Amino acid sequence: MPERQLRLFDPPRPLVDRIGPEFFRLLPAKPGVYLMMDAQNRIIYVGQSKNLRRRLGSYRTAHPEIAPRNVIRLIHAVERIAWEECGSPQLARLRENQLLRAHRPKFNAVNTYPMAYSFVGVRYATTRLELIITRETSVDANLYGAFKGPANAGYRALLRLIWSALYQPISPCDLPRHLLIEKPPRTFQFEFANVPHRLDSGVLFASLEALLSGRSLQLTEFLKQHLPSGDNISEFQRKLFAADIELLQDFYRLGPERNLRACQRNGIEPRLILQEELDDLLVG
Repeated sequence: MPERQLRLFDPPRPLVDRIGPEFFRLLPAKPGVYLMMDAQNRIIYVGQSKNLRRRLGSYRTAHPEIAPRNVIRLIHAVERIAWEECGSPQLARLRENQLLRAHRPKFNAVNTYPMAYSFVGVRYATTRLELIITRETSVDANLYGAFKGPANAGYRALLRLIWSALYQPISPCDLPRHLLIEKPPRTFQFEFANVPHRLDSGVLFASLEALLSGRSLQLTEFLKQHLPSGDNISEFQRKLFAADIELLQDFYRLGPERNLRACQRNGIEPRLILQEELDDLLVG
């Protein structure tokens, strides 16, 4: 068993040196938000906690050999901290979202730019299906969303799975090149006439609508039943099918289903959620 190395000196505590220990002693053990500023008084980080004293105290005692590197970088950049008490943890999260949208701090990675969230659009015809991913609400299509997180990956998986169910590829080399790249095409059209494998378009359309509205994941079972199978399918292709099914399931849970639950939790009818509304609706 390795011996622990003894330390002759305590690790540095730059926040205590700059702000003083009295600041941390006077913090309330209540919900609120905090803003960290740099030497130019720019807001570089916004956070929230149900216990401000405990959360900010964790920065004060962060050990340089244990804490994540980005936390250590943040601590060394902070010159001043301001805080604001909120009436509840939920109000603290809502206030944090407001501040993140307003300031887009350098050290925050999420909830800073809702206009990057995506909508998925659908156009139906008797023998045609068109899928669209967009950040605009003006698109002439049935729109669902807004979605954050794995929206692009889920949309790309959806395109590949529907194409595979229709055209029965036995190898990834059989798929269109633009369905294999990381950034999926913004629009993609499926023609149901003259394809190797017939799908019940009515079931497909209904299952797709149920998935995108967060009501059912039945589409994944429908597609799995129609994907190519047999000994001539490459092992790589089988793994790609499995990975795409998993991506689609993740997209459903973190996108449509979560949006539906947020509407229900807030007592509103399920509807198209605008990008700037999404983060606040998702606050539990």
